[in-house]
Amino acid sequence: MKPAGARAAAVSALVRQEQGGYSNLVLDAELRRQTLSDRDKGFAGAIFYTVLERQSTLDYILGQFLPKGIAKLDPPVRAILRSGLAQARYMQVPVSAAVNEAVKLTRAFGKTSAAGLVNAVLRRACGYDLEKAVFADEIEKLMVLGSAGRPVAEFLHRFYPEEALGILTHTADNGLTALRANPLRADAETLIRLLGEQGVQAQPGLVPGSILADFEGSPADTDLFRQGYYHVEGQASQLAALCVGPKPGETVLDLCAAPGGKTIALAEQMEDKGRLVSCDLTENRVGLIRTAVQRMGLNCVEVLCNDAAKKNPALPQADRILADVPCSGLGILAKKPDIRYKSLDKARHQELLDTQAAILDRAAEYLKPGGRLVYSTCTIHPAENERQIEAFLARRPDFRVELPAERFPEGMTLGAFGALSVPTRTGMDGFFICVMQKNGG
Repeated sequence: MKPAGARAAAVSALVRQEQGGYSNLVLDAELRRQTLSDRDKGFAGAIFYTVLERQSTLDYILGQFLPKGIAKLDPPVRAILRSGLAQARYMQVPVSAAVNEAVKLTRAFGKTSAAGLVNAVLRRACGYDLEKAVFADEIEKLMVLGSAGRPVAEFLHRFYPEEALGILTHTADNGLTALRANPLRADAETLIRLLGEQGVQAQPGLVPGSILADFEGSPADTDLFRQGYYHVEGQASQLAALCVGPKPGETVLDLCAAPGGKTIALAEQMEDKGRLVSCDLTENRVGLIRTAVQRMGLNCVEVLCNDAAKKNPALPQADRILADVPCSGLGILAKKPDIRYKSLDKARHQELLDTQAAILDRAAEYLKPGGRLVYSTCTIHPAENERQIEAFLARRPDFRVELPAERFPEGMTLGAFGALSVPTRTGMDGFFICVMQKNGG
């Protein structure tokens, strides 16, 4: 029988996470296995994600007191040390409590022989002064102070040398939850007032119609959410949907739509009139879109399982298309700590680039002459952004880049092949948006 409790759940999930898989699914599976209160589930999740986000930093500090290194330890002991140090350094847990609970966990996981090591290492590691650390080079410094794997640190050092550490330590949207008001229910100003009446402090965001809110609990745990007054979506992501600019009565395609935030924003702009076909690759992801659309009470949306990289004769010719393509995710490091430790393998990255190009080519075929195509990513990698558009325009001279009427927030970098949001410049997620017009019509 596995050890129980919030800390044990976090450790078990961390051990499983080392074997691969999506972090949210790994954690959810472990929380379902245990019977925990909502508060304990929240605490377990906080430990789990703090360790994932800070892993390079934690391992560096622990490594100062482990002569054989952290990699040589048994996985449960490694996870216990990481989680104990994370609690003491980043979660305001008293050192004595973090250490004592870690020792208890070591025994509970059947690793009694390591209890002394855990006790000694944690007591010393909790007091380690990171400001006095001496690093081998700038890459190691970024890895430790910015909590990232070597490939991500090397990428940022190459392309964003002056902003690399800032990007790694940036908190998107000021640490608040970005929402989009449903204008079919209430405008942003009205929603801010309604949220305030429910004890949620909120303010206008940088993107028109966006709101930044400070929830004590889940943003989905309100009557306003359940009644479709808003959906949760990053500001930069909202901006991509706004740039599509669909009008009531038009035919619109959202080719890579899960979990559905941009589809909702598109349908709202259409005033729920017209035809919006919202697609994604798997039934599981399509189900997320369907659930979101139903909650918002939207009727103009058709949800379809479709591979956007392959031609589908069943898809209609569209007035406007959004291709928010799969990407490396290097613009949302603050929201998805797994990405900090991606390998950025050249062969796999080339596969991703090929998929993006294929989706663009299919989108071009579905678009009516005179129509608008918006390409977007949540990465700051030039090969996936500007270079991808440059190559597409070489293949399709019947397309041209245009600057949409939508106001871009201050700090956006505008170029010949699109607009880039770098977190340290805009305060939003890292994001790329390119608006293109097809000749004719």
